[in-house]
Amino acid sequence: MSPTDPPSISIVIPSWNGRMLLEQMFPSLLLATKEFYDKTGGSWEVIVVDDGSVDDTIPWIETIPEKKVKLITRRRKSGFALACNLGFTACRYDTVILLNNEVIVDTGFILPLLPHFQDSRVFGVSLKSMLRDRSSFHSGGKIGEFRLGFWKAFRNYDVADSQESDSAGSACYSFSIYGGFCALDRRKLHELGGFEPLMSPFYWEDVELSYRAWKRGWVIHYEPKSIVYLDAATDPRESSRGMRLERMNTRNRFIFLWKNLHDPGMWLLHLGAIPALCVQAVLTLRAAFFLGLWDSICALPAIVSKRRQERRAAKIRDGAIRRLFSEFKKKSFVVLR
Repeated sequence: MSPTDPPSISIVIPSWNGRMLLEQMFPSLLLATKEFYDKTGGSWEVIVVDDGSVDDTIPWIETIPEKKVKLITRRRKSGFALACNLGFTACRYDTVILLNNEVIVDTGFILPLLPHFQDSRVFGVSLKSMLRDRSSFHSGGKIGEFRLGFWKAFRNYDVADSQESDSAGSACYSFSIYGGFCALDRRKLHELGGFEPLMSPFYWEDVELSYRAWKRGWVIHYEPKSIVYLDAATDPRESSRGMRLERMNTRNRFIFLWKNLHDPGMWLLHLGAIPALCVQAVLTLRAAFFLGLWDSICALPAIVSKRRQERRAAKIRDGAIRRLFSEFKKKSFVVLR
């Protein structure tokens, strides 16, 4: 895209049995796309990926008169990661905005995202989320911390209003995008191949994709002025519990590390932590941990093959990412939440 060309966006919304959520979401989304077009004149499209729903999502989407709203359907449920990847392949425009179907967007949420992509290094931008009361913070930028042999990826930070001037000229980095609401560079996204299919249906796929982007030499920013609203009860990370989901979380956490962690010292710390975690799981009777570990071991042939590919493609070392976020969280404008 030439600097003189208007920006263009593709909005991807994966959905399963989400007709009621989409009905709540679309008024705010269409207002936001109108704001985007009125201010920039740029092209846009909305792609809803129906992931094998058995409700009336499909006929409801087909009644929407806006021709820029498109529908992709799957016969069977495949899960978040694969549904998103299908949507990504259909995107035509430069910037891809990924949204969960339960979010309500701020009318002006698109415009603050666009300047970030004028920097050729930017892979993605993480948004700010608030609860539906519009005053309670939910999530912001992510601080990555490597501790006890594992990446801790979900520590939030925000930029206080009184400190925004201090952050001027300083990038607000984010360790990862948040899969439920983020913006991505389409070309870079396609180069990475989207979310890792081994991690289907969901959990850690957004962190894993982000980490691959960092290791390719790209960066991820946080934009606190781009805001979405959600009910925490509909967020899988807040509401999902039970053995199956803990098993999935454990499996994908190991897949992420075994595929992408290449620094010898950090790798040894990780291997040394596994026996301690096993002992802890025995003492706390967490069978799901061992099931998840076994699932990741069963996937080892595929993981090893992909590990080789990622090692060859990497331009940035794990330790450099660790140091960047160790220093970044000390910045005066970073407010840990």
